[in-house]
Amino acid sequence: MTSDITARPKKTKPYVYVRYNIPEKYQLKMKEICEEVIVEPWVYGTPEPTPSIDLTKVNVIATLGIQDSLNILSDTPNVKWVQSLSVGIEAMFHEEVRNSDLVITNVKGCTSIPIAEHTIAMITAFSRGVPTMIRNQGSKTWHRIQVLDLENATVGIIGYGGIGQEIAKRCKALGMNVIGCRKHPGKSSDVDPADQIVGLNLVDEVLAQSDFLILTLPSTDETLRFMDREKFSKMKKGSYFINIGRGNTIIEDELLQVLQNGHLSGAALDVFDVEPLPQDHPFWTQENVIISPHNAFYSPKTMDRYMDLFIENLKRYANHEPLLNIVDKELGY
Repeated sequence: MTSDITARPKKTKPYVYVRYNIPEKYQLKMKEICEEVIVEPWVYGTPEPTPSIDLTKVNVIATLGIQDSLNILSDTPNVKWVQSLSVGIEAMFHEEVRNSDLVITNVKGCTSIPIAEHTIAMITAFSRGVPTMIRNQGSKTWHRIQVLDLENATVGIIGYGGIGQEIAKRCKALGMNVIGCRKHPGKSSDVDPADQIVGLNLVDEVLAQSDFLILTLPSTDETLRFMDREKFSKMKKGSYFINIGRGNTIIEDELLQVLQNGHLSGAALDVFDVEPLPQDHPFWTQENVIISPHNAFYSPKTMDRYMDLFIENLKRYANHEPLLNIVDKELGY
């Protein structure tokens, strides 16, 4: 999605505040475009820093996330555009932000390939019994285990979009059947890799047919607690659940119940309601759960993809051209 920043008569030289630790080579590229680039390194997961300098001249912010968005935006009264270095932007979505003229862009598309590769790793790990093999190795147990054929197995992808397409492409290469499920059904192109794309009104059918169910939903009011006891119970018995979207789109306790009673064979979870996952959370000791610390998106090329997009958008902003990856503030993504 694109949007026009209000046109100005002359080329604009952005005044940019970056709240993230980015390599020097990208800072140099930004400085070629911008009037000023202020970088305050911040490691995600640590307390967000209080800006140490006057930000009243700033009109562009780039950050991995703004938890304290109202205070930051009040310190930057001239900001016009925020580049989120994340796909999800729910942390900054206060009503004041939704109702403002602020333009928000994200890094949609930059993480699709590593997330798809991570998902395939989880599918193949379950199908070949890798978690059980690792446990057996730890106890020096020689015991052959049951495995699954992926050929002709069915994958359901709820929230089917760019990430889902990359997952589908790889699943088809393994001979799997792919059903996409999203708000607006139907294929967007003749080359879409999914075998079929259905609406959310048919989600129960997708649950019942899928040997592997992949959740790629964003965090919005509509998707909050989307997967609950009722939906988990409608999943195919013995199937597997993989969440690489957002942690608050499922009810974790109700997933745990169907994992413990044997209705589901396993779950691979990259995202959680509370992150980092508390040490006393039962997922840690549930043998049929694979936990990854919200890093499905990561690869050695992730930062390159983020910065290439941001620098392209800086050029567009300077030239009063439509920006890439504008977030629809009504939809939340």
